[in-house]
Amino acid sequence: MDKRTSLEIEAIKGIILSINECWKLKDYESIGLYLADDVIVAPPKSDKRIQGREAYVQSYRDYDRSAETLEYLVGDPMVDLIGETAVAVCPFEVVYRFQGAKHHEKGQNILVFSHSQGRWKIVWRTMTVETISENAD
Repeated sequence: MDKRTSLEIEAIKGIILSINECWKLKDYESIGLYLADDVIVAPPKSDKRIQGREAYVQSYRDYDRSAETLEYLVGDPMVDLIGETAVAVCPFEVVYRFQGAKHHEKGQNILVFSHSQGRWKIVWRTMTVETISENAD
């Protein structure tokens, strides 16, 4: 791997880390700094799409309004770089409370980045989710 590739991969990993920190701090607006204007989210198990920066940021607010995150662990993202496009597979494990039940899931955020005007921005996101356990409180 050449030095440019290593630096670009580290920059993308930094963006992912920053987004996670913004979410933990409920600094939703700062998440938008890392998104393309016309970003698309393809929610798992749905044929619907969320389109646009504001809708993407709103999805974080909506989640936090409806669920209480008890634990969120992230693994090291695997980043593939192809020209001006990058794909990051970001493993996670989460424990949260939703509608009176405690959920434990693991999965992967899959983020597609585009490099434009000297910056990496997310243009597409989906996730895979596997239920580990679900218990009523």
